[in-house]
Amino acid sequence: MTSRREAVERWFIRRGVPHVIHDYRASTDVFTRAVPFLSLVFLVEIFASFGDRFDGWAQFGVFWAGAAIALGAVAAVNRLRGRRVFQLPDRVGAVELAVFVLVPPVLPALFSEDRVSDTAGLALINLLLLAGAYLVVSFGLFPMIVWAGAYSGSQIALIGRLVGRILPLLLLFSAFLFLNAEVWQVAHDFSWPYYAIVLGVIGMVSLGSVAARIPSELVGLARFETWDQACDLINGCNSPLAPAKPPAGVAVSQIPPLGRVDRVNIGLLMFVAQAVRVVLVGLVVGVFYVAFGLLTVREATIVSWVASDAVDPLARFGFLGHELALTWELLGVSGFIAVLSALQFAVSTVTDSTYREHFYDDMAHEAREVLATRAIYLAEISQIAEREDS
Repeated sequence: MTSRREAVERWFIRRGVPHVIHDYRASTDVFTRAVPFLSLVFLVEIFASFGDRFDGWAQFGVFWAGAAIALGAVAAVNRLRGRRVFQLPDRVGAVELAVFVLVPPVLPALFSEDRVSDTAGLALINLLLLAGAYLVVSFGLFPMIVWAGAYSGSQIALIGRLVGRILPLLLLFSAFLFLNAEVWQVAHDFSWPYYAIVLGVIGMVSLGSVAARIPSELVGLARFETWDQACDLINGCNSPLAPAKPPAGVAVSQIPPLGRVDRVNIGLLMFVAQAVRVVLVGLVVGVFYVAFGLLTVREATIVSWVASDAVDPLARFGFLGHELALTWELLGVSGFIAVLSALQFAVSTVTDSTYREHFYDDMAHEAREVLATRAIYLAEISQIAEREDS
């Protein structure tokens, strides 16, 4: 069962949902996986601590004295924990974290009064690095990004199949904007930093509308009426528990509900999946309008619409006897409409049953596969615990 349990837990990590692992703790499951990164930072900070403040043999001696103090602190903590002198820790507690945060900043202060003021700053940086490492490792962000990349490939194929359904509905909303001179003037008058801010705000509203729906959805997704429901989901995916059978002696109602952090972790996975779709739809609309504008909007028309003396095309090329011009103005308007279309699509996936059927239900199905695997996994752990108790 140990190897089976480890396989399931590795699967959870690869899917970017490590928090559903039973008894998942920062000291034994998070910081232990961050040890290689934290060790590299620790060594770099020791090497960089002394810089050019000493010359010749003095620099050599001070550096190795500092290195000896740092390595001695690591060795002392390992011996205190009952580990070998330089063994990688199987548990990272407050003492190990304190060594990482405090030792590199304290070393320069021991050997030079000129840089004592830097100690607090470096300690703060280490605290921020520690918090960042916790978030990245704890929520499996790197595996989640890898999963999202593979997921994007499958969604490109889905978007391609459904583009005939998506574009007509989105074009009803956006075509009038694209052929409106005022929109071109607005996009033209933006400075690039301000343009990026405006698009960023609209993009955050789009993704926020997606995120707002997820917490209420999770309540229903995590609920199973019978074990057969969970087993059918597991047997239809790549879960390491397949083929699954209903666990004996454990009622489906006995499975612990999702904790707050568990919900955040699975909700983040669902959010990433839906965000991929929103971004892809925006890209499809943006590319469409760049191509459409090249074919239909002439350079003289753009000059008239933006009320300018001239525009500076990025490229010119011929097509079927006509000269086409790719301009910043065309890219700006297309990007503006693409983000607005992504916003419309994001809202529609929440409120429109047609969009929901095609773009939300299969994402919810993937989350439910994870939750079904979690249910059987926890049931098997409960069975083992009962046998050990008896």
